[in-house]
Amino acid sequence: MAPRESLGIWEVALIKAFIHFAAMKDQEILPYFSRPGRSINHRVIGEIRTGSHFKNVEMATEEELRVFRERWHSYSVKSGKQREIEELVLKARESQIAAIQVFNNPNINFRAETFIVLSVIGWTYLFHAYFKKRSIDYRYYSEANGIRSVQITKDGLERYWELSTCLDAKQCPFDDAVKENLRYLIEVRNSIAHRFTGNIDLKVASKLQASALNFNSWLAGEFGGEYRIDSDFGVAIQMSSFSHDHAKLIYSAQSVDPKIASIIDGLDDKVSEDIQADTKYAFKVLFVEQSCNRAGQADKVVEFIRAGTDMADQIEHVVFKEREKPKFKPSQIVSEMKKCGFKWFNMATHTNLRRELDAKNTKNGYGVELADGQWYYYDNWLSKVKDYCEKTQAELLSTNGITIAK
Repeated sequence: MAPRESLGIWEVALIKAFIHFAAMKDQEILPYFSRPGRSINHRVIGEIRTGSHFKNVEMATEEELRVFRERWHSYSVKSGKQREIEELVLKARESQIAAIQVFNNPNINFRAETFIVLSVIGWTYLFHAYFKKRSIDYRYYSEANGIRSVQITKDGLERYWELSTCLDAKQCPFDDAVKENLRYLIEVRNSIAHRFTGNIDLKVASKLQASALNFNSWLAGEFGGEYRIDSDFGVAIQMSSFSHDHAKLIYSAQSVDPKIASIIDGLDDKVSEDIQADTKYAFKVLFVEQSCNRAGQADKVVEFIRAGTDMADQIEHVVFKEREKPKFKPSQIVSEMKKCGFKWFNMATHTNLRRELDAKNTKNGYGVELADGQWYYYDNWLSKVKDYCEKTQAELLSTNGITIAK
């Protein structure tokens, strides 16, 4: 179980500012100060609110609160290995945000190239965080005279796995569609490096969109909903806003070097048709010209065609197909843990963990409350609970020598 830690005076000052300026409830304030690896009881916030604790601490200013809310991800409450993991995750997140921002900037001409470079960096950081979290060694090794040693760069630093090596590792958690999407980006990067390409943005945009969505999904599912990009920043890449006539001009002017175009087209031929049709490999949106009866609709140039309709059957690529996420009741979560051998895990343990990680906060993305009024958990919460069980059982065995019956 995550350790309980005391609040710093600066945190108490900010909590008072949250209460005064933002008029937020205790449970809404809690996620800013309690995260996996650091637990703060929500009752402490209630005590600050009533003045029974920390009465003499001066409240932070409204400006200090604004700055904190904008940058709170960078205020670490972790140390050691957990701090290293958090830094890798934050670097990964910022690299991906930068990639999307660049692609959505109409003042930049070669957006796809820049997106790919930044995105590959972000994915590599995220893989390293994933491996470090699971104590998986992601260093390159050499062997000479029967002695195996870590490879060292010319600057004396250990060499870490590149993205392609991370994808090939047996510990890689992805299905083939996600892997092939990332291999596509790597191949495009390798093919276009330092070459004249023309504008390839439209040619590869569907792969970039899929990569951004895949990244956000894994980031939130593996490290927590508080790191999501789409909670405060859109993950949709776009070709910028333009008028109807301007759009025709843009599309007609998209020239790509023929050799580069041939290389890019050949990448799709390397994967199966099933993978090509998977939205995790390429997320495709259909742009259609449409007439509108009301002025307010005049700028709507994107239409989503639902799978299974007559119109969708006439389109080569279906744009959007809804997939229902698997959902679990608390009792099913407990049952699954017992099946995994954690006989000691019960409903009370689950309730404590749920409260500690604020799992019912929709911002964390662990579940949903349906019309029947019951809360259902997604599979990312199931994975989070399993990680907790594995860690707790290992700690008990190592520190107390306790044997837990399976």
